[in-house]
Amino acid sequence: MTIATETDNSIAVVWQDLEVAPAELRLDPTLICGQAFRWKCTGPNEWTCAIFGHVVDLKQTNTSVLFRSLGRLPTASESDDELRLLLCDYFQLHISLQALCEQWIKVDPEFKKLAQTQIGVRILRQPIVENLFTFIASSNNNIKRITMLVDKLCGKYGQNIETEKGVFFTFPSVQMIARDSAVEQTMKELGFGYRARYYAKTVERLVQLDDTYLENLRHASVEVAREELMKLSGVGPKVADCVLLMSLDKADAVPVDTHIWQVAQKRYVGRLTGSESEFASMLLPSDKQEQIRELAQKLSAFKSPSTKAYELAQALIVTLFSPYAGWAQGLLFSDDLVDSVDPTAAKPTTKSKPISKPKPTPAKRKAERPQTITKQEHETAAEPTAKRTGLRPRPARSVLTKSGL
Repeated sequence: MTIATETDNSIAVVWQDLEVAPAELRLDPTLICGQAFRWKCTGPNEWTCAIFGHVVDLKQTNTSVLFRSLGRLPTASESDDELRLLLCDYFQLHISLQALCEQWIKVDPEFKKLAQTQIGVRILRQPIVENLFTFIASSNNNIKRITMLVDKLCGKYGQNIETEKGVFFTFPSVQMIARDSAVEQTMKELGFGYRARYYAKTVERLVQLDDTYLENLRHASVEVAREELMKLSGVGPKVADCVLLMSLDKADAVPVDTHIWQVAQKRYVGRLTGSESEFASMLLPSDKQEQIRELAQKLSAFKSPSTKAYELAQALIVTLFSPYAGWAQGLLFSDDLVDSVDPTAAKPTTKSKPISKPKPTPAKRKAERPQTITKQEHETAAEPTAKRTGLRPRPARSVLTKSGL
Protein backbone atom coordinates (compact mmCIF):
# COMPACT_ATOMS: atom_id res chain seq x y z
CA MET A 1 0.00 0.00 0.00
CA THR A 2 1.29 3.47 -0.93
CA ILE A 3 0.64 6.42 1.37
CA ALA A 4 1.35 10.06 0.48
CA THR A 5 1.92 12.60 3.24
CA GLU A 6 2.78 16.29 3.15
CA THR A 7 5.96 17.85 4.48
CA ASP A 8 6.16 21.32 6.00
CA ASN A 9 6.91 22.86 2.60
CA SER A 10 3.92 21.06 1.03
CA ILE A 11 6.03 18.64 -0.97
CA ALA A 12 4.42 15.20 -1.19
CA VAL A 13 6.41 12.41 0.47
CA VAL A 14 5.49 8.93 -0.64
CA TRP A 15 5.66 6.12 1.92
CA GLN A 16 4.96 2.42 1.53
CA ASP A 17 3.03 0.59 4.25
CA LEU A 18 4.44 -2.60 5.77
CA GLU A 19 0.94 -3.26 7.10
CA VAL A 20 2.06 -4.47 10.51
CA ALA A 21 0.26 -3.51 13.71
CA PRO A 22 2.17 -2.00 16.66
CA ALA A 23 1.33 -5.13 18.66
CA GLU A 24 3.54 -7.03 16.20
CA LEU A 25 6.28 -4.42 15.68
CA ARG A 26 7.35 -1.26 17.45
CA LEU A 27 10.50 0.34 16.09
CA ASP A 28 11.34 1.76 19.49
CA PRO A 29 12.44 -0.32 21.40
CA THR A 30 13.12 -3.07 18.80
CA LEU A 31 15.83 -1.05 17.05
CA ILE A 32 17.54 0.21 20.21
CA CYS A 33 17.41 -2.73 22.62
CA GLY A 34 20.86 -4.09 21.82
CA GLN A 35 20.20 -6.10 18.66
CA ALA A 36 21.12 -3.62 15.93
CA PHE A 37 23.34 -0.57 16.30
CA ARG A 38 23.07 1.41 13.06
CA TRP A 39 19.50 2.70 13.03
CA LYS A 40 19.44 6.45 13.71
CA CYS A 41 16.44 8.36 15.04
CA THR A 42 16.13 11.08 12.38
CA GLY A 43 12.73 12.55 13.17
CA PRO A 44 9.60 12.04 15.27
CA ASN A 45 9.09 8.25 15.24
CA GLU A 46 11.44 7.94 12.24
CA TRP A 47 14.49 5.67 11.98
CA THR A 48 17.03 5.58 9.17
CA CYS A 49 19.78 3.15 8.17
CA ALA A 50 21.86 2.23 5.12
CA ILE A 51 20.89 -1.40 4.57
CA PHE A 52 20.14 -3.66 1.59
CA GLY A 53 21.86 -1.14 -0.67
CA HIS A 54 19.33 1.57 0.26
CA VAL A 55 19.09 4.28 2.86
CA VAL A 56 15.88 2.98 4.39
CA ASP A 57 13.61 5.38 6.25
CA LEU A 58 11.06 3.86 8.65
CA LYS A 59 8.18 5.65 10.35
CA GLN A 60 6.08 4.33 13.22
CA THR A 61 2.42 5.31 13.13
CA ASN A 62 -0.47 4.50 15.45
CA THR A 63 -1.54 1.69 13.16
CA SER A 64 1.49 0.45 11.22
CA VAL A 65 5.10 0.98 10.08
CA LEU A 66 5.82 2.92 6.90
CA PHE A 67 8.98 2.76 4.81
CA ARG A 68 10.66 4.53 1.91
CA SER A 69 14.07 4.63 0.24
CA LEU A 70 15.92 7.94 0.55
CA GLY A 71 18.69 6.83 -1.80
CA ARG A 72 20.39 3.71 -3.07
CA LEU A 73 23.53 2.24 -4.52
CA PRO A 74 23.61 1.81 -8.32
CA THR A 75 23.48 -1.97 -7.82
CA ALA A 76 20.36 -1.90 -5.63
CA SER A 77 16.91 -2.59 -7.04
CA GLU A 78 14.53 0.31 -7.57
CA SER A 79 11.54 -1.88 -6.76
CA ASP A 80 9.56 -0.97 -3.65
CA ASP A 81 8.13 -4.49 -3.65
CA GLU A 82 11.61 -6.01 -3.39
CA LEU A 83 12.54 -3.67 -0.57
CA ARG A 84 9.28 -4.56 1.17
CA LEU A 85 10.17 -8.26 1.01
CA LEU A 86 13.63 -7.58 2.43
CA LEU A 87 12.16 -5.61 5.33
CA CYS A 88 9.51 -8.24 6.03
CA ASP A 89 12.30 -10.79 6.21
CA TYR A 90 14.45 -8.49 8.36
CA PHE A 91 11.65 -8.09 10.90
CA GLN A 92 10.52 -11.72 10.47
CA LEU A 93 6.92 -10.61 10.02
CA HIS A 94 5.84 -14.14 9.11
CA ILE A 95 6.13 -14.98 12.82
CA SER A 96 3.22 -13.83 14.98
CA LEU A 97 4.57 -12.21 18.13
CA GLN A 98 1.11 -12.10 19.67
CA ALA A 99 0.66 -15.85 19.16
CA LEU A 100 4.03 -16.48 20.82
CA CYS A 101 3.08 -14.29 23.78
CA GLU A 102 -0.13 -16.27 24.22
CA GLN A 103 1.91 -19.47 24.43
CA TRP A 104 4.38 -17.96 26.92
CA ILE A 105 1.54 -16.67 29.11
CA LYS A 106 0.25 -20.25 29.38
CA VAL A 107 3.61 -21.22 30.86
CA ASP A 108 4.12 -18.10 32.96
CA PRO A 109 0.94 -16.08 33.65
CA GLU A 110 3.12 -13.15 34.75
CA PHE A 111 4.32 -12.90 31.15
CA LYS A 112 1.01 -11.17 30.39
CA LYS A 113 2.26 -7.95 31.97
CA LEU A 114 5.56 -8.24 30.09
CA ALA A 115 3.72 -8.75 26.81
CA GLN A 116 1.98 -5.41 27.44
CA THR A 117 4.96 -3.34 28.58
CA GLN A 118 7.25 -4.72 25.87
CA ILE A 119 4.65 -4.94 23.14
CA GLY A 120 6.01 -5.18 19.60
CA VAL A 121 9.62 -6.11 20.55
CA ARG A 122 10.75 -8.51 17.83
CA ILE A 123 13.92 -10.45 17.11
CA LEU A 124 15.58 -9.20 13.92
CA ARG A 125 17.00 -11.37 11.12
CA GLN A 126 20.09 -9.35 10.32
CA PRO A 127 22.72 -9.68 7.59
CA ILE A 128 25.13 -12.26 8.98
CA VAL A 129 28.44 -10.43 8.52
CA GLU A 130 27.06 -7.21 10.00
CA ASN A 131 25.67 -9.05 13.02
CA LEU A 132 28.87 -11.06 13.54
CA PHE A 133 31.21 -8.09 13.30
CA THR A 134 28.97 -5.91 15.47
CA PHE A 135 28.85 -8.38 18.33
CA ILE A 136 32.60 -8.99 18.23
CA ALA A 137 32.76 -5.36 19.35
CA SER A 138 30.23 -5.94 22.13
CA SER A 139 32.33 -7.70 24.75
CA ASN A 140 32.66 -5.57 27.90
CA ASN A 141 31.00 -2.71 26.08
CA ASN A 142 27.78 -0.66 26.08
CA ILE A 143 25.30 0.27 23.39
CA LYS A 144 26.51 3.85 22.96
CA ARG A 145 30.14 2.85 22.44
CA ILE A 146 29.30 -0.13 20.21
CA THR A 147 27.25 2.22 18.03
CA MET A 148 30.17 4.64 17.79
CA LEU A 149 32.63 1.88 16.82
CA VAL A 150 30.29 0.40 14.21
CA ASP A 151 29.74 3.85 12.70
CA LYS A 152 33.51 4.26 12.38
CA LEU A 153 33.84 0.83 10.75
CA CYS A 154 31.18 1.71 8.19
CA GLY A 155 32.67 5.16 7.57
CA LYS A 156 36.05 3.60 6.85
CA TYR A 157 35.13 0.62 4.70
CA GLY A 158 31.48 1.09 3.66
CA GLN A 159 29.93 2.89 0.69
CA ASN A 160 28.40 6.31 1.23
CA ILE A 161 24.92 7.28 0.07
CA GLU A 162 23.89 10.94 0.13
CA THR A 163 20.29 11.72 1.09
CA GLU A 164 18.11 14.61 2.20
CA LYS A 165 18.84 13.53 5.80
CA GLY A 166 22.59 13.47 5.35
CA VAL A 167 25.24 10.93 4.34
CA PHE A 168 24.87 7.31 5.42
CA PHE A 169 27.36 4.47 5.05
CA THR A 170 26.59 0.86 4.23
CA PHE A 171 28.02 -1.98 6.28
CA PRO A 172 31.07 -3.29 4.37
CA SER A 173 31.40 -6.82 3.08
CA VAL A 174 34.27 -9.06 4.17
CA GLN A 175 35.90 -8.52 0.76
CA MET A 176 35.76 -4.74 1.14
CA ILE A 177 37.53 -4.90 4.49
CA ALA A 178 40.04 -7.45 3.17
CA ARG A 179 41.30 -4.93 0.59
CA ASP A 180 43.03 -3.21 3.48
CA SER A 181 46.44 -4.86 3.93
CA ALA A 182 46.65 -3.53 7.50
CA VAL A 183 43.22 -4.31 8.97
CA GLU A 184 44.46 -4.72 12.53
CA GLN A 185 46.30 -1.39 12.54
CA THR A 186 43.36 0.40 10.94
CA MET A 187 40.93 -1.01 13.49
CA LYS A 188 43.19 0.10 16.32
CA GLU A 189 43.24 3.60 14.88
CA LEU A 190 39.44 3.54 14.78
CA GLY A 191 39.34 2.76 18.50
CA PHE A 192 38.68 -0.99 18.57
CA GLY A 193 41.66 -1.64 20.84
CA TYR A 194 42.41 -5.29 21.59
CA ARG A 195 39.45 -6.33 19.41
CA ALA A 196 41.34 -5.13 16.30
CA ARG A 197 43.24 -8.40 16.21
CA TYR A 198 39.98 -10.36 16.30
CA TYR A 199 38.73 -8.55 13.22
CA ALA A 200 41.96 -9.03 11.28
CA LYS A 201 42.00 -12.76 11.98
CA THR A 202 38.27 -13.24 11.30
CA VAL A 203 38.46 -11.36 8.00
CA GLU A 204 41.47 -13.45 6.98
CA ARG A 205 39.63 -16.65 7.89
CA LEU A 206 36.38 -15.76 6.10
CA VAL A 207 38.22 -14.79 2.91
CA GLN A 208 39.68 -18.31 2.86
CA LEU A 209 36.27 -19.96 3.25
CA ASP A 210 33.52 -20.41 0.70
CA ASP A 211 31.33 -17.34 0.16
CA THR A 212 28.32 -19.34 1.36
CA TYR A 213 30.00 -20.62 4.53
CA LEU A 214 28.11 -18.40 6.97
CA GLU A 215 24.86 -18.67 5.03
CA ASN A 216 25.03 -22.47 5.15
CA LEU A 217 25.10 -22.42 8.94
CA ARG A 218 21.40 -21.61 8.80
CA HIS A 219 20.87 -25.23 7.79
CA ALA A 220 23.08 -26.72 10.51
CA SER A 221 22.00 -27.68 14.02
CA VAL A 222 22.38 -25.16 16.85
CA GLU A 223 25.30 -27.12 18.28
CA VAL A 224 27.17 -27.43 14.98
CA ALA A 225 26.57 -23.80 14.00
CA ARG A 226 27.73 -22.58 17.42
CA GLU A 227 30.86 -24.70 17.21
CA GLU A 228 31.69 -23.36 13.74
CA LEU A 229 31.17 -19.73 14.76
CA MET A 230 33.42 -20.16 17.78
CA LYS A 231 36.27 -21.11 15.47
CA LEU A 232 36.36 -17.46 14.43
CA SER A 233 38.57 -15.08 16.38
CA GLY A 234 36.70 -13.01 18.95
CA VAL A 235 33.66 -15.28 19.01
CA GLY A 236 32.82 -16.92 22.32
CA PRO A 237 29.56 -18.63 23.35
CA LYS A 238 27.75 -15.32 23.95
CA VAL A 239 28.62 -13.74 20.61
CA ALA A 240 27.90 -17.03 18.84
CA ASP A 241 24.43 -17.23 20.41
CA CYS A 242 23.66 -13.66 19.33
CA VAL A 243 24.52 -14.54 15.74
CA LEU A 244 22.59 -17.81 15.95
CA LEU A 245 19.46 -16.04 17.17
CA MET A 246 19.58 -12.80 15.18
CA SER A 247 20.95 -14.05 11.84
CA LEU A 248 20.95 -17.84 11.57
CA ASP A 249 17.30 -18.71 12.31
CA LYS A 250 18.02 -20.47 15.61
CA ALA A 251 14.97 -19.25 17.54
CA ASP A 252 15.91 -21.35 20.58
CA ALA A 253 19.35 -19.77 20.96
CA VAL A 254 19.42 -17.75 24.18
CA PRO A 255 22.30 -15.27 24.63
CA VAL A 256 22.82 -14.99 28.38
CA ASP A 257 24.53 -12.01 29.99
CA THR A 258 24.24 -10.45 33.43
CA HIS A 259 20.79 -9.08 32.53
CA ILE A 260 19.33 -12.50 31.70
CA TRP A 261 21.10 -14.18 34.63
CA GLN A 262 19.49 -11.64 36.96
CA VAL A 263 16.10 -12.09 35.29
CA ALA A 264 16.28 -15.85 35.76
CA GLN A 265 17.18 -15.37 39.42
CA LYS A 266 14.58 -12.71 40.22
CA ARG A 267 11.74 -13.93 38.06
CA TYR A 268 11.90 -17.70 38.17
CA VAL A 269 14.24 -19.27 40.72
CA GLY A 270 12.19 -18.25 43.76
CA ARG A 271 8.89 -19.38 42.28
CA LEU A 272 10.27 -22.66 40.96
CA THR A 273 12.08 -23.62 44.16
CA GLY A 274 9.51 -22.29 46.64
CA SER A 275 6.28 -23.74 47.93
CA GLU A 276 4.07 -26.05 45.93
CA SER A 277 1.57 -23.23 45.45
CA GLU A 278 4.26 -20.97 43.99
CA PHE A 279 5.44 -23.76 41.71
CA ALA A 280 1.86 -24.50 40.65
CA SER A 281 1.37 -20.83 39.69
CA MET A 282 3.35 -21.61 36.55
CA LEU A 283 1.51 -23.86 34.11
CA LEU A 284 4.44 -26.11 33.22
CA PRO A 285 4.20 -29.17 30.97
CA SER A 286 4.01 -32.27 33.15
CA ASP A 287 6.89 -33.94 31.30
CA LYS A 288 9.21 -30.98 32.02
CA GLN A 289 8.33 -30.09 35.60
CA GLU A 290 11.03 -32.19 37.24
CA GLN A 291 13.71 -30.95 34.82
CA ILE A 292 12.69 -27.30 35.31
CA ARG A 293 12.68 -27.55 39.10
CA GLU A 294 16.10 -29.23 39.08
CA LEU A 295 17.56 -26.47 36.88
CA ALA A 296 16.10 -23.79 39.16
CA GLN A 297 17.48 -25.47 42.27
CA LYS A 298 20.96 -25.67 40.77
CA LEU A 299 20.79 -22.04 39.67
CA SER A 300 19.70 -20.93 43.15
CA ALA A 301 23.09 -22.02 44.49
CA PHE A 302 24.82 -19.26 42.51
CA LYS A 303 24.82 -15.84 44.17
CA SER A 304 27.01 -14.21 41.53
CA PRO A 305 27.43 -14.69 37.75
CA SER A 306 29.73 -17.41 36.45
CA THR A 307 30.04 -19.54 33.33
CA LYS A 308 28.13 -22.38 34.96
CA ALA A 309 25.43 -20.00 36.21
CA TYR A 310 24.98 -18.62 32.71
CA GLU A 311 24.66 -22.13 31.29
CA LEU A 312 21.99 -23.02 33.86
CA ALA A 313 20.06 -19.77 33.22
CA GLN A 314 20.18 -20.46 29.50
CA ALA A 315 18.97 -24.05 29.92
CA LEU A 316 16.16 -22.90 32.21
CA ILE A 317 14.83 -20.31 29.75
CA VAL A 318 15.10 -22.73 26.82
CA THR A 319 13.22 -25.42 28.74
CA LEU A 320 10.50 -22.95 29.76
CA PHE A 321 9.92 -21.24 26.42
CA SER A 322 11.12 -23.52 23.60
CA PRO A 323 10.84 -23.55 20.59
CA TYR A 324 11.05 -19.71 20.56
CA ALA A 325 13.04 -19.26 23.76
CA GLY A 326 15.32 -16.71 22.09
CA TRP A 327 12.32 -14.51 21.32
CA ALA A 328 11.07 -14.77 24.91
CA GLN A 329 14.56 -13.81 26.06
CA GLY A 330 14.32 -10.73 23.83
CA LEU A 331 11.30 -9.43 25.77
CA LEU A 332 12.88 -10.32 29.11
CA PHE A 333 16.10 -8.54 28.12
CA SER A 334 14.32 -5.43 26.82
CA ASP A 335 12.26 -5.18 30.01
CA ASP A 336 15.30 -5.56 32.26
CA LEU A 337 17.23 -3.08 30.10
CA VAL A 338 14.54 -0.42 30.59
CA ASP A 339 14.54 -1.01 34.35
CA SER A 340 18.33 -0.81 34.53
CA VAL A 341 18.35 2.54 32.68
CA ASP A 342 15.38 4.06 34.49
CA PRO A 343 13.86 1.92 37.25
CA THR A 344 10.97 4.38 37.65
CA ALA A 345 10.07 4.59 33.96
CA ALA A 346 6.33 4.28 33.31
CA LYS A 347 5.66 3.56 36.99
CA PRO A 348 6.23 6.70 39.13
CA THR A 349 5.70 6.28 42.84
CA THR A 350 6.60 9.57 44.53
CA LYS A 351 7.11 13.13 43.42
CA SER A 352 10.47 14.75 43.86
CA LYS A 353 11.92 18.16 43.20
CA PRO A 354 13.98 18.45 40.03
CA ILE A 355 17.70 18.61 40.57
CA SER A 356 19.17 21.84 39.27
CA LYS A 357 22.08 21.35 36.94
CA PRO A 358 24.90 23.83 36.32
CA LYS A 359 24.61 25.72 33.06
CA PRO A 360 27.09 24.60 30.41
CA THR A 361 30.00 26.93 29.76
CA PRO A 362 30.34 28.57 26.32
CA ALA A 363 33.22 26.21 25.55
CA LYS A 364 31.10 23.18 26.39
CA ARG A 365 28.16 24.46 24.31
CA LYS A 366 30.50 24.94 21.37
CA ALA A 367 31.89 21.41 21.78
CA GLU A 368 28.38 19.93 21.83
CA ARG A 369 27.22 21.84 18.73
CA PRO A 370 26.61 19.50 15.72
CA GLN A 371 29.10 19.81 12.91
CA THR A 372 29.27 18.69 9.31
CA ILE A 373 32.19 16.40 8.65
CA THR A 374 33.71 14.76 5.63
CA LYS A 375 34.19 11.03 5.21
CA GLN A 376 37.91 11.42 5.93
CA GLU A 377 37.19 13.29 9.15
CA HIS A 378 34.60 10.64 10.03
CA GLU A 379 37.27 7.96 10.17
CA THR A 380 38.92 9.57 13.16
CA ALA A 381 35.96 11.31 14.80
CA ALA A 382 35.21 10.16 18.34
CA GLU A 383 31.43 10.26 17.80
CA PRO A 384 29.06 10.34 14.78
CA THR A 385 27.59 13.83 14.39
CA ALA A 386 23.95 14.64 14.91
CA LYS A 387 23.69 16.42 11.56
CA ARG A 388 25.08 13.56 9.53
CA THR A 389 23.41 10.66 11.29
CA GLY A 390 20.48 12.13 13.16
CA LEU A 391 21.55 10.20 16.26
CA ARG A 392 19.92 11.37 19.48
CA PRO A 393 21.99 11.08 22.64
CA ARG A 394 20.70 8.26 24.87
CA PRO A 395 21.90 6.86 28.17
CA ALA A 396 24.74 4.35 27.80
CA ARG A 397 23.17 0.94 28.24
CA SER A 398 24.97 -2.30 28.91
CA VAL A 399 24.86 -5.12 26.40
CA LEU A 400 26.75 -8.36 26.70
CA THR A 401 28.53 -7.05 29.75
CA LYS A 402 30.30 -10.38 30.07
CA SER A 403 30.89 -11.94 26.69
CA GLY A 404 32.31 -15.29 27.69
CA LEU A 405 35.19 -14.71 25.34
